[in-house]
Amino acid sequence: MQIYMDTFSKILKEERLEKGYSQRHMAEKLQIPQNTYKGYELVGEKNGREPPIDMIRKICRLLEISADYLLGLEAL
Repeated sequence: MQIYMDTFSKILKEERLEKGYSQRHMAEKLQIPQNTYKGYELVGEKNGREPPIDMIRKICRLLEISADYLLGLEAL
């Protein structure tokens, strides 16, 4: 499970930066607190937070990527 979450966090941050979005922007668009979003980028670390499946869907729609890609199951 750790490999999946490390990949998730890495891809999430890379895709956010590629789109030019801040963590604050992501949190606002996802309608969650900024600290909650920040935790998604820290999954696998002390203050990390694993997102529920419905949030993964919302993140994928916002970043225009597939869940398989976000989870490290396929190349974009």
